[in-house]
Amino acid sequence: MEPTVTVIIPVLNNCSQLKETLVALDGQTYTSEKIEIIVVDNGSDEDISNCVREFNVKLLFHTSHQSPYAARNTGILASIGDIIAFTDSNKPPSKEWIREGVRALLETDADLAGGHVLFSLPEEPTAAEVFDAAFFNNNQTLVKNEKAAVTGNLFLKREVMDDVGNFPGNFRSGMDIWWTQQAVEKGYKLVFAKDAMVYCKPRKFMALMKKSIRVGKSHPFIRKQAGDSVFSIIASIILTFTPPSFFWLQKKTRHIKNSGMSFFFKLWLVAWAYKCCLGFGRIKGLGLII
Repeated sequence: MEPTVTVIIPVLNNCSQLKETLVALDGQTYTSEKIEIIVVDNGSDEDISNCVREFNVKLLFHTSHQSPYAARNTGILASIGDIIAFTDSNKPPSKEWIREGVRALLETDADLAGGHVLFSLPEEPTAAEVFDAAFFNNNQTLVKNEKAAVTGNLFLKREVMDDVGNFPGNFRSGMDIWWTQQAVEKGYKLVFAKDAMVYCKPRKFMALMKKSIRVGKSHPFIRKQAGDSVFSIIASIILTFTPPSFFWLQKKTRHIKNSGMSFFFKLWLVAWAYKCCLGFGRIKGLGLII
């Protein structure tokens, strides 16, 4: 018997891409009567109710704090599914997404499954777009190396959420990785669901830098929760501003085609800018734990 699934999507001013995602959810091969879709408006200036009017979704609002995690918490509270699935408004899923995510949980007796986030690179991508596709939302690497996954594509059994508790709602990035690591530490099984796919367009330079700051802001909190001293956290922040290793960057991007050394140098500059923005974010986050 198929379990019921609640899909939770936080949104902030992204109506056109949200519609793409909802159209993709309309076309799922999973039994439609078993699917509940909850969209949580996180304080949009756009009229999200107009965006979702033609779809069978439950629209909720969380406007007191702009955090996708706080919005997801609101969706979870109203959900009824046996399994909770998370994606973002800018990540339309494949038609087999729900079926494959559920299958990954049931066939491996897992409690959480991080799905495959596929980046749709343009024919001639910028260095920033290549860097974004190589470094963010890689659930395969996260599950294997960090025992974590991102909520851009995540399935979990309801009892995991009930036990581990809500996402920290004071941050805009990074808390999905921390939360899934907490679940694994509690003994829950996390797997990679390679056939549960969502698609994502990579960020351009400024959007990538803003993302880096948001991610960095969460790091001091994560390090403190892990028991690190403030001194060691400050030392790691200082090291963040050092130039990236050419070997490290080449290893991370070797699977992505580029245009030779000139392009690779641009990629290296983007990587250093990313590290600097990450460092600034960590400085901002340090003020939240001192």
